[in-house]
Amino acid sequence: MRKFLKYSLGLGLGAFGYDEYNESKIIRRNANTIRCGLNILYQYKIRFNAENANDVHETVAKDIYETCIRNDGLYVKFGQGIAASEHLLPPPYFKWMSLLQDKAKAVSFKRVREILEEETGRKIEEIFDEFDEIPIASASIAQVHKAKLKNGDVVAVKVQKPNIKKQFGSDMFMHHVICGVLQYAFDMPLLQFQESIQSNLKKEIDFRIELENGEISRRALQIIGRKDVHIPKFYEELNTQRILVSEWIDGIKISKQDEIQKLGFNTKQIMDTVISAFAEQIFISGFVHCDPHPGNIFIRPKPGNNKQYEVVLLDFGLCIKLENQFRMDYSEFWTSLFLQDFTKLKQIVTKWGIGNEEMFASMQLMKPYQMKQPVHCHQVTKEDVMKLQLKMKDEIREMMKQTDLFPKDLLFVNRNMNLVRSVNKRCGSLVNRINIMARYAQQGTQQFNDILESQKFNRKYHSSIMFELRLWVSGLVYSLLSIWLKWKKNQKVEDFLEQKQKEQFQGIHEQYGFKTPDEKTFDA
Repeated sequence: MRKFLKYSLGLGLGAFGYDEYNESKIIRRNANTIRCGLNILYQYKIRFNAENANDVHETVAKDIYETCIRNDGLYVKFGQGIAASEHLLPPPYFKWMSLLQDKAKAVSFKRVREILEEETGRKIEEIFDEFDEIPIASASIAQVHKAKLKNGDVVAVKVQKPNIKKQFGSDMFMHHVICGVLQYAFDMPLLQFQESIQSNLKKEIDFRIELENGEISRRALQIIGRKDVHIPKFYEELNTQRILVSEWIDGIKISKQDEIQKLGFNTKQIMDTVISAFAEQIFISGFVHCDPHPGNIFIRPKPGNNKQYEVVLLDFGLCIKLENQFRMDYSEFWTSLFLQDFTKLKQIVTKWGIGNEEMFASMQLMKPYQMKQPVHCHQVTKEDVMKLQLKMKDEIREMMKQTDLFPKDLLFVNRNMNLVRSVNKRCGSLVNRINIMARYAQQGTQQFNDILESQKFNRKYHSSIMFELRLWVSGLVYSLLSIWLKWKKNQKVEDFLEQKQKEQFQGIHEQYGFKTPDEKTFDA
């Protein structure tokens, strides 16, 4: 026994020593994660009570944040996922996890050179005339350098950080462990989405897939005929699993409205283009960019015509191809909201395993919604708030329990829509986001309905007339509301709607924190 312990200790020390010498540090990172998981169990299953609830939430959220910082890499991405789920978790989680957006460490140029030469099989000087050693951006998975090719083209070179691939299997296993602990602590089936998260994250760290996603998105734009949106050119001959070289874009982040206006462009028109482009992806083409934060949306003068603008979309690592059935159902869901077809609305959400259509509609619109009242047209009463206070926690659990019916595509569509809403809000609520989404939803519904028999034309025609009428009424109400809010309260519409949604959910704020993440949450 003593001999066994001696050998075990020696083996353990040897493994730990190797791990410390090895750049990936898998043992240390896993140990950090296990310690964090045990602390979560202790805090919620032993220490937690009604009096110290806020303190426990704060302690655990800070511990998870510090674990993500220590482990770096994919853990920064995991922290983003927690921040994005802040409507299901207490407020301290969003407070701490949102800090991760500017914490991704850059790797040295020496390591960047090694990765480039290992991936391409060529010296960096053989490929580039110039290469900026300091990255212009560093995120959780990769960093970006500006360079110039031998032919004179200025390019952006995206280089994956050195240990991401080595750490992936171990990190995903530990992610599964932590989700299991959180599921046990919060009594919510978080593991149901583990497979989907792992599958999409695995695609995100393969830059060959990102190039393919970008090309699919470009073809979709060409088919639709949209000429005011641009996707950078990719240099396929230089693309590998860990290297992506693309056209350099001299543009302005969409959030920098003052700089855009100095170019003489209509910011309202630009925002209409942005929201329309993403609505087309969701309801028409079915191939969706799932990470549209301001750092991935640039505005520039259209090449050859400086008087016109062009929206440039970047970073296609996280994209999803929607199932046709889901796209049809989701188009009909939005159309039903405006037509107030409550029978159809209930039919769709029941199919998805959701029991409360009003609550789900509020989450999709990102504003309060009530049956039998047109979109934009109602106020939230104290009775509404009280009703939701009593039902929200149980309803969320019930919704999450039926994940076998819940469409996984909806997770990524919601991510897209929440970030687009955030962009519109940051830019001053310039356009009626909901009306734009609804119009494209109606087009998506019509696209599927074209296969129906001609004798159903009258019904479809009547439905289209009613839909256009409701859109017109909704647009009128939105315009009047915008004028009134600016005159009376100096407030933007998106701010007003967010305030009303917070009022709607305020009774469970301390426990489930319905607070919208800002656009920086997903920068890493």
